[in-house]
Amino acid sequence: TLDFGVKAYAVDKKYNRNHRENAMIYSGIFNSRTGVNNTNQFSIAENITKAVDLIYGSIQKLYAEDTNLIIFQEDKVNKALIDKDAIYTAEGQPLTASGRMIVGQIVPYKGKYGIAQDPFSFAVYGYRKYFTDRKKGCVLRLSADGITEISSYGMHDFFRDELASATKIVGGWDIHNKNYVLSLQGSNVGPLPTDPVSYETYKTLSFDEGVL
Repeated sequence: TLDFGVKAYAVDKKYNRNHRENAMIYSGIFNSRTGVNNTNQFSIAENITKAVDLIYGSIQKLYAEDTNLIIFQEDKVNKALIDKDAIYTAEGQPLTASGRMIVGQIVPYKGKYGIAQDPFSFAVYGYRKYFTDRKKGCVLRLSADGITEISSYGMHDFFRDELASATKIVGGWDIHNKNYVLSLQGSNVGPLPTDPVSYETYKTLSFDEGVL
């Protein structure tokens, strides 16, 4: 006979759910060509979590672009490497190295801008990403040269007031006219219309790159 002896265990009577609004967790791989589907496996033996700085608020949106993952927090925008990590030389130049790490080093974009709690304001076309920052009262564009405040082109005062009072912000890309369209819906200032189909409090604007 075989005897494995006494099995020790401990019971955590204060076990509770923990919401980590600034962290990500990823499962096993999915490969449609080979039929491998491990999306329901979360092995605690591996490093499957990645967190950003909680001081900048919760993660509101993730957007994958090529081999990078763009992370939109309430007050910050970061870029993380996917399936690779960065190693820096003595001169400070980054070198990318492949490895088993799924989400690598997180690099913040310059500027204290975020997407607040309005992920529906996000729209993308090509390498340009558009979104709003309600807290800063501005509309932003993220492209190869970093984050640009496009609302400063003569509309700063308007968006400072309207973004703060809007109850819902929805953005999209007009593929026909090549414009970023932003809809500011509702208002927290004054009484709202009782008719649910009334659009008197809606304001819709578009931004055209060609007029700059």
